[in-house]
Amino acid sequence: MTIALSRAPLVAALFASATALAQPAPVPEVRTPPAPHCLDARAVRQMEQASPDAIAVLGSNGQAYRLDFATACPGVNDAEQVRLDAPDGWACGRPSERLVVDGRSCPLSAVSVLDNRSFAEVARESSRQFATTLEAVTVTAKGAATSERRQAFRGSPEFCFATRNVRGWSEDPNGVVVETNPRRNGGHKFYRVELGSSCSILAGATEVDFQSGFQNGLICGNPGDRIVMQPSGIENDGRSYTPRFARPGCAVMAVYPKE
Repeated sequence: MTIALSRAPLVAALFASATALAQPAPVPEVRTPPAPHCLDARAVRQMEQASPDAIAVLGSNGQAYRLDFATACPGVNDAEQVRLDAPDGWACGRPSERLVVDGRSCPLSAVSVLDNRSFAEVARESSRQFATTLEAVTVTAKGAATSERRQAFRGSPEFCFATRNVRGWSEDPNGVVVETNPRRNGGHKFYRVELGSSCSILAGATEVDFQSGFQNGLICGNPGDRIVMQPSGIENDGRSYTPRFARPGCAVMAVYPKE
């Protein structure tokens, strides 16, 4: 069956399409906070709790905040439903604002701005306390499978970087700066790495390596995370025969995106 189409409707359709393409894209709504410390409650990206008295929140713009409760409000990380209720969508620490945790109402007492280091500290402690419980499967020699519950550390690009994504490093008076692949680390290109003490191995070092204390390829400031010296490649350099765990190194105490 042949369907005949007149040219007029086709031209009209093409004109309508061209007109639609020519229209300017809608301008995103610009929301102005009532005070500099206020959090846009409609744009929360991440929420972490290290103590029952407060939570740390990361906004969609990358700014971190601390939300203090009027009374202790535990269980935020384990909750199935969490809702932030605030007038006009702004959380500023007013009496009318609250966090609803699985139906429980937790009134807020204060909201304040956090820097990257402080947020990373809360998020790291939150992950340690409320590690995700996973099902581990063990296969025996006879092929029978048994399972057990285990705790797994939840790394986050807000306080970790993956060793496989490191592109380079440099030293400054405040410690070490690591360059990573931002597409693989939550959009963060540079991380500040704080070391436990003055790290003599960095003097004149051209190559270093990062060792994960949890053996998961993540550097987060966890126990055992280290920056270690790489063998020089020079003949008869004894470090070439030294196991990685025994090479000179310095403990990594904290990791967070560089502002």
